[in-house]
Amino acid sequence: MLHHAGSGQRERHLNGRKLDHRHRAVATSDDARHVLQLLNAMHGQVVLYLPADADGHTPICLRRSEFRPETGDVLAGQTAWHTEFWMADRFHVGLDDIDVSVDVRSRPGDEPRTASLETACGFRFALRIHRAEGELVEEAS
Repeated sequence: MLHHAGSGQRERHLNGRKLDHRHRAVATSDDARHVLQLLNAMHGQVVLYLPADADGHTPICLRRSEFRPETGDVLAGQTAWHTEFWMADRFHVGLDDIDVSVDVRSRPGDEPRTASLETACGFRFALRIHRAEGELVEEAS
């Protein structure tokens, strides 16, 4: 069962938000784990979020204290270093049939810098999406 922001009957979470339970563990590559560890050391606890206006493969990384889920956003799981992975409602459809893993890529020099914390370090997070049977469905470039 996924947690939807703005839905009812949940336990209290640290920052006053209400949650039921985490959906699943979200795999991370070794490089992504190292970048998450670095970002947690620099900024405190962080959150990965795939907003509604995203391409579907590039989550943004925000300080946990600054993250405010929109109504309908889904807590899809938790990655390494206790990092919550949230996504906009439009992306979670069919989540039970796929596995999502987080990798990290070098941020191209001509790519505009975003509010995502890892871009200041020259990286960007990228999602790999597999069917539950292990077949690679999509991968960010």
